[in-house]
Amino acid sequence: MGSGMRSLRWFLRLLARLFFRSVEIVGIENVPREGGGLLVAWHPNGLADGILLLGFSPRPVTFGARHGLFRLPIVGWLLRGAGAVPLYRRRDRGEPGALTSDEERRAANHRSLGALAVAARHSFVAIFPEGATHDEPQLLELRAGAARLFELAQDDGDPALVPVGLHYERKHAFRSRALIAFYPPVDLPEDLRPDRRGAIPPGADSGRDREATEETFVDRLTGLIQQHLIEVTRPTESWELHRAMEQVRSLVRAEQAAREGVPRLRRAPMQERDAGFARVWAGYRRQRAIDPGVADRLVARVTRYREALRLLGLNDRDLDGAPLGRTVWRVILLCAEALLMLLLLPTVVLIGNLVNLPAALLVGFGAKKLSVTRKEQAGLKMFLGLIILPMAWLAASLAVGLAWTEPLPGFDWRPEALWVRVSGMLALCVLSALLGLRYHRFIQELGHGLRALWIGGFRRGTVERLRRQRAALYDEVIGLVAVLDV
Repeated sequence: MGSGMRSLRWFLRLLARLFFRSVEIVGIENVPREGGGLLVAWHPNGLADGILLLGFSPRPVTFGARHGLFRLPIVGWLLRGAGAVPLYRRRDRGEPGALTSDEERRAANHRSLGALAVAARHSFVAIFPEGATHDEPQLLELRAGAARLFELAQDDGDPALVPVGLHYERKHAFRSRALIAFYPPVDLPEDLRPDRRGAIPPGADSGRDREATEETFVDRLTGLIQQHLIEVTRPTESWELHRAMEQVRSLVRAEQAAREGVPRLRRAPMQERDAGFARVWAGYRRQRAIDPGVADRLVARVTRYREALRLLGLNDRDLDGAPLGRTVWRVILLCAEALLMLLLLPTVVLIGNLVNLPAALLVGFGAKKLSVTRKEQAGLKMFLGLIILPMAWLAASLAVGLAWTEPLPGFDWRPEALWVRVSGMLALCVLSALLGLRYHRFIQELGHGLRALWIGGFRRGTVERLRRQRAALYDEVIGLVAVLDV
């Protein structure tokens, strides 16, 4: 791996960790250390999907990307730095730089696939077989590009086909969590292996038969990729059903912890969330195949329970919250910590509000205005933040450096060099941004604690009723799991 690629991967990891609260990576051992292959993933979160794969893959990856992305500021530079290959889609023919002729487009894509195939023989190529990013909780219809690329890579090698699961806690939200799961390479059927691919039955050696055999290979491999992506992404029929399954996973975990006497249940790691969702989703599908009515009634009850929690601003873990006295003590500590920050670091907090808050609001506003759909917002927030926040810091630093002509009140010293004043202010801006994230966390925790005090002190009966509902739903879910042997 060259120094340029290492620098780019480091930069993308930094960018992802600034945007996401945490990025969990599992299954790295499933990516072969030698040889080449394809990383195939679904595409639910726009540019963020590519950033995570390029930054956190255990092996350097090459991307095939829509040609229009190469024209975007910063994005185009990153794509070229990563050695990405442009792909020309028919639907993009009206964009600047697009190829209007179908013959030109097919010829350009053939060259691009050839370049990607060469990369896939000794390294890894990441590809999204759906061909477009989307906001759906299920896979789009897969295109044949991934299968054709794999077919070309097989001409002079034995590439691996590695499915990747990309999961987001709240994919559009700043400081949420993400999970990248690398799964074992697909075990290809005998007739899809390199030594058997394209075999023509005896007596059928015409060009037409060979072409039909190649198309059959592409169709079968596309279906195999789709099957494995379904297994690793757990797509649901609708967002309502997805949220219900997630609620089942959450309530089962919380109720089980309550019955085992766990004093204070923490938020589940993303890997645990994914594994729990997989079990719940498998059980639901099996029950729906046996008796759809039972499955639908359970989903309806879970939805009502979830809505009651949402209206109260609670989650399953809050129903077994700490005793009232402990909650009061925690709220007092949070208030004291926030007050100390205001008293001891007033300049940092002030700069954080005056400089970073307007810039952050501008990032969010710009992402909403520039994105056609919500699926693009996370990636746009990353890149807009990369542009707007440093520009705001630099502008504020220059303004302070030029305006700081007299010593501050109470001090008889002022840096004479302009660059010293500007550098000091710039460092203060960066520090205020980092502390601002922590201060924002204080406010969230304080609000949650105050809400817990109100619920625990004045709505105790409501909490007890929800706890009984959770226990009844848990018993029903566990009963189904035992019957279905999930």
